[in-house]
Amino acid sequence: MKTRGVAAAVLCVAVMLSACGSGSGSGDSAESGGLTSVKFAMASPSWNAGFAVMAVVEAEGFYEEEGLKVTTNLFPSATQAAQQVAGGGADLGLMTVEPVAIGHDKDLNLAYFSSYWPKWIYSLQVPDGSAVKSIADLKGKKIGVTAVASSGATFARTAMKLNGMSENDATLVPIGAGAQQINAIKSGQVDALALWDIQYQAVKNAGVTLTPLPVKETADAWGGGFATTRKNLDAKKDVLERFGRAVAKAFVFAKANPEAAIRDLWKLHPETRGSDPEEKALADGIKVLQVRLDGQGFDDKALGRIDEAAFTRSLDFMASAGLIKKFPPKDVYTDQMFEAVNNFSYDDVTKRAESAR
Repeated sequence: MKTRGVAAAVLCVAVMLSACGSGSGSGDSAESGGLTSVKFAMASPSWNAGFAVMAVVEAEGFYEEEGLKVTTNLFPSATQAAQQVAGGGADLGLMTVEPVAIGHDKDLNLAYFSSYWPKWIYSLQVPDGSAVKSIADLKGKKIGVTAVASSGATFARTAMKLNGMSENDATLVPIGAGAQQINAIKSGQVDALALWDIQYQAVKNAGVTLTPLPVKETADAWGGGFATTRKNLDAKKDVLERFGRAVAKAFVFAKANPEAAIRDLWKLHPETRGSDPEEKALADGIKVLQVRLDGQGFDDKALGRIDEAAFTRSLDFMASAGLIKKFPPKDVYTDQMFEAVNNFSYDDVTKRAESAR
């Protein structure tokens, strides 16, 4: 499937979104035991340490502190999470930047209100010592992706195109996730990987040393965050601010005590514990979590802030690949909520985290 084919598929789905979600709820928050019910769509096929913060926010009761009863549902891709939000099956979602930007021309009417990935998360990397030193060297090579329709695969095709190559100059090989990815690169089934940041950290945790291939177009680009409908930005502004503040508290907690954050993840989702000895499992989980904590804006208390220059870089990258037409960044994001999101005592949450086990 070519890049334009992927984009077209996303856009075609977006056109039909008005028929989606009618069976699972209108997206209007209902009161439940004094708490406002919120349906949240998270773009991830499974829980892992990269989403430990989203376990902390539940395990430590931060949603309840903000008067929310949040139901989280996982979706395998950002496109599917976007569909749920746009169709009314969820009030808000966590997703990378592509589906919202691509859906702009088809009146998807989604917009981001808070950041989660302050940096572009996709990259191309090769094993240390590889003869592949640049994107051009990938010609005739095999690139491992989670799936041929994944965002990582789209990124690989786009990076090749922007570096003067055909999308077919290299072969994309689906290698799944976890142990499959590690085995594929160790056994030489693939010459390079097109994954995202926490997957690379998991590969590194397995003892594989990797070297990134520079893609200048995504340097300093924004990765994605929490999105909702344009209508909800006004109609549910207070709920969105409370949700963002609950998540910001969880970020501060995880930063102050990453071990407790990983243990919260294990408590809610035991399958993420794995079979390694506890000391190694904790150390590996913390390394993955640290990838997500980097660059979040703890020092200036600006958690969730969306940087316009970084957002513009993301749109420029997609426009240069022919995935979107250029449009003003503020068409698909607002920066009016991050002050409310950070309106809590960082010190109190930090003290709470430091005493947690």
